[in-house]
Amino acid sequence: MDEASKKRKERLEQLKKRKLESTVNGDKEVSLSFRNYTPLNEELKTEDSKITTHKDIGDTVEKKMEGVVEKVIQEEEQNRAKDVDIFTLASKKPNWDLKRDVEPKLLKLEKKTRAAIIELIRKERPADLIMT
Repeated sequence: MDEASKKRKERLEQLKKRKLESTVNGDKEVSLSFRNYTPLNEELKTEDSKITTHKDIGDTVEKKMEGVVEKVIQEEEQNRAKDVDIFTLASKKPNWDLKRDVEPKLLKLEKKTRAAIIELIRKERPADLIMT
């Protein structure tokens, strides 16, 4: 372990020395690669670099889907133009939404009503009749 760490330290020191020497001497060579950017300067543009443009790209999704929207709109207009049966549009029970919303409240009230009825019965009858 100690030997491996010493070797690693030596390699790191050598890399640092190389970087310092190259920056001091100024002979550091920089290579530019434009992957996602088309340079505006003509000197930076080279014929060797293969930068893709919108002309290189073939059919895109937008081009493939151009006529689809119009077709869908026309189909919807044709479907709307057909006779619509009123009975298919209307719900069979017009108060289904009221029942859905009021039903939980009615359950609570029913429980309270039963409790109140039991209490009234207990008050009216004497205690000895209830026990037997």
